[in-house]
Amino acid sequence: MDQPKKPPHAPQNASGPCGSSHADTTGSHQATVVQVELGQRSYDICVGYGTLEGLGERLASLTGSARAFVVSDDNVAGLYGQTVLASLQTAGIEAHLLTVRPGEASKRLELVEQLYESLFNYDAERRDVILALGGGVVGDLAGFVAATFKRGMPYVQVPTSLLAMVDSSVGGKTGVNHPRGKNMIGAFYQPALVYADVAVLKTLPRREWGCGLAETVKHAAIRDADFLASLEDKCQTILDLDPPALIDLVARNCRIKAAVVAADEREANLRGILNYGHTIGHAIETVLAQRDYHHGEAVALGMVAAGRLARQRDALQQVDAQRIIGLLDAFGLPTSLPSPVPVERLYQAMRQDKKVEQGKLRFVLLRGLGACEFVTDLTETELKGAIESLVHCQ
Repeated sequence: MDQPKKPPHAPQNASGPCGSSHADTTGSHQATVVQVELGQRSYDICVGYGTLEGLGERLASLTGSARAFVVSDDNVAGLYGQTVLASLQTAGIEAHLLTVRPGEASKRLELVEQLYESLFNYDAERRDVILALGGGVVGDLAGFVAATFKRGMPYVQVPTSLLAMVDSSVGGKTGVNHPRGKNMIGAFYQPALVYADVAVLKTLPRREWGCGLAETVKHAAIRDADFLASLEDKCQTILDLDPPALIDLVARNCRIKAAVVAADEREANLRGILNYGHTIGHAIETVLAQRDYHHGEAVALGMVAAGRLARQRDALQQVDAQRIIGLLDAFGLPTSLPSPVPVERLYQAMRQDKKVEQGKLRFVLLRGLGACEFVTDLTETELKGAIESLVHCQ
């Protein structure tokens, strides 16, 4: 698939690397830039506080596009849509807002078709920009539209949830769900920019906070034991939404993910470690949909189960497995299932996972805090036992 070439990054101006903002002017909260190194497809992740009004200036200097299509959901558009539109228009960019209903149900091919229709109605051109304003659902959906409409339009991620900031907005995974599994239809397609204003997290429901914190624990567990210790030390400061702590939290996660993506953009090998906790987690989301587990909650449960598998293989010490569970608990995430589950259906859902190769499930297990490995020899008994342990654990 062709991907439009992006102009080189504009030099950072005096107002700060993420555009002008009140925070940059006062100097109270220093914005941070993390770069994803992918040759011609490299891009910046701008993390700041109170920077949303500077988005238009940054986008104009980066892409040179005269028109942008802001894809958002009804909830986020009501909170930040006008601020973003005004910022784009002030920078001389013609802007149009396209909204979808909030929630995972919008991440399907019918919504892709609807967005295509809107773009046709506006006579959208390949040099126009698609801007994803929202959480992971909007980012994945808008990114897939950008990747496929007219064989590719530049797009920008403006994540408004913690989960999207620390995970889904970075790395170029786009796509939609299928009734038989999550994210089964999609493309690898890198954004031109990720622009995260952590001030918007103040309006995020507490439950959604937990979903992002689950991915944060995941990154620390698989790549950075010191980061895990920092999360333990700063847990309450993070939950109190301290601006410098939030900037540091998002930037540190992004550095971990950017390094992995730069080494393995299309998940040929290393990038697969980012699926830690996701194999069982995705099965829980799909099979237990009626229980309404959000993505991060399901991943938290998946990490608990994966930790038990590592313990059974003597790859992880009990004290370290318990530290992960303790941190998930502190962040308000589930670490057990309250009632029995259809173990066979969950197991079969895992067998349909994208990570199955030549009939073998490629599973990520810890081999200590901050380190992990792939295993392909987990037995049906081991996997079913790990699922069952979630019901009985305390």
